[in-house]
Amino acid sequence: MAASTSDPVRPEGSGPSASPAGSPERVAWTGPRVVGLVLLALGVLALIATFDIPSARDGWAIRGPRFSPLVASIALILLAIVFLVRTVVRPDVELARYAAAEAETTHWPTPAALLGLLVGYALLLEALGYALATTIFVWLTAWLLGSDKPGRDAVMGLVLGVVAGYAFSHWLNVRLPSGPWGV
Repeated sequence: MAASTSDPVRPEGSGPSASPAGSPERVAWTGPRVVGLVLLALGVLALIATFDIPSARDGWAIRGPRFSPLVASIALILLAIVFLVRTVVRPDVELARYAAAEAETTHWPTPAALLGLLVGYALLLEALGYALATTIFVWLTAWLLGSDKPGRDAVMGLVLGVVAGYAFSHWLNVRLPSGPWGV
């Protein structure tokens, strides 16, 4: 019986392939693993913060302010664990190749600027209020991502800020910062 050239444990295309020099292709796992750990840490921090949400009247009711963050943080934790399993326990070589190709083509100043906008949004939220801070954040984010219609972006940001603020305040009983204007 002739020996098979494929690995019986790994499906075709999931193992290391030979490079032109004949040695196995090396894939970098550092980036995907760091992302997985950061997502896991964010999920755990969000879960911890969920318990700090004051809700003496509602407890853990579905209508209360704790339920959605609880579901979202648990989902983030579970998905981060699944992602880490795909990079550590049973490495997905195709995932590593895809991550490396995306990292090579990413224009890193754009995500860095988006992160800066998000931090600025969080810092200005209390001072400006939810509606105005959201309007500015959406407008600047659209501009940063290449939109050429600043008027439309400002109107959409204002509509989003006012409608989401109303929905959170009146339907979910979550009080958002109103800023100096009370909006």
